[in-house]
Amino acid sequence: MLTDTLTFSLVELIGMAVLAIGTLIQLVYLISLASLIFRKKQQPSSEKPSVSLIITSRNYAEELKETLPPLLEQNYPNYEVIVVDDCSTDHTDAVLRVMKSKYPQLKTTIVKQETDFANALALTVGIRAADNDWLIFLDPQVVVPGMGWLEAYSSYLEPVKDIVFGYVNYSRTSGYGKWWTRIENFTLALRYGPAWFFGLPMPISNINLAYRRKYFLEKRGFAAQLDTPFGENEMFVNKLSRKKNSAVAFGAATSVGISGPLMYYDWMNLKKKHLLLRRKFSVSQRFYLSLDTVSRILTDVALLVLLVISPYRFWILGIWAFRFLLEFILMIVASNRLGDKGLVLRSFLYRTCLPLINGWMSWRQHIAAERKKWK
Repeated sequence: MLTDTLTFSLVELIGMAVLAIGTLIQLVYLISLASLIFRKKQQPSSEKPSVSLIITSRNYAEELKETLPPLLEQNYPNYEVIVVDDCSTDHTDAVLRVMKSKYPQLKTTIVKQETDFANALALTVGIRAADNDWLIFLDPQVVVPGMGWLEAYSSYLEPVKDIVFGYVNYSRTSGYGKWWTRIENFTLALRYGPAWFFGLPMPISNINLAYRRKYFLEKRGFAAQLDTPFGENEMFVNKLSRKKNSAVAFGAATSVGISGPLMYYDWMNLKKKHLLLRRKFSVSQRFYLSLDTVSRILTDVALLVLLVISPYRFWILGIWAFRFLLEFILMIVASNRLGDKGLVLRSFLYRTCLPLINGWMSWRQHIAAERKKWK
């Protein structure tokens, strides 16, 4: 009786090994993403920690008229809102005076002089003006999902935690840069959020970010982060965050929105900022991100090669399609969970092209840096 035997060329064996290893690595990443998405929602605690919401604002007077009332009317017993007027030249001071007469929990302070570290100074002024244990950093154009946002967020401010990473939803924005910024932000959340399970929590944004005030004072503020302009807060928490002392608030109830127009350069600036911040990440964090990228590239390249040379192409395509469908389904669930809908297909295509986009942006940053050196 004759039996068929499976025979493979050397190129096939190498391709299958690369495909198998890459797929396994990707499945590990997807399992950690699923663990983040399907975690049970935090239940509000009877203990309500004291919270200071900090907003630094430069020439956002009209936006503050819309932003502040929902923040100042939260269903939460022990909190304050601090607005730092950062060298504004519009009528911000007049808007804040009117608001203070109506809301006693509003505190304001001002930065009158420009410095080389304007962002760090404004944040520091706001933090030092705060009286409460927890600090949550927001934006002048922030939109909270409702009067219960702070209570939902406070469920993550546990006694054993020191840092909380929240999500920022850009679906309320407009302009040419809206979709690029939304997709970039959503993609970062899906890549950075699951890193928490490996003990490598990473800051996604300086908005909707929380940490304890005592850490800022104990660590001498942003003294070690002044070489990272407009990324001081992210780098500050990145040095301190560990799996045990941090949490990821992954849900629509704890997310905040951003309103206003976004242009193409807003996406470019966001992308450049994260590429610069990534250089400051630890070796383990960069390895985590690089392994994700490399495994995706090798898996796709191995698939293309095997589809051409292997007679078992349908089995190979089935293995790849399983990973593809699993990731696509998880992205749909994550989008619904975060309340940031309508961007899954675009985000999937964007993530597929991400190595090329990052490579192009990194090359542009390198060229710009070389030009500065010659000047």
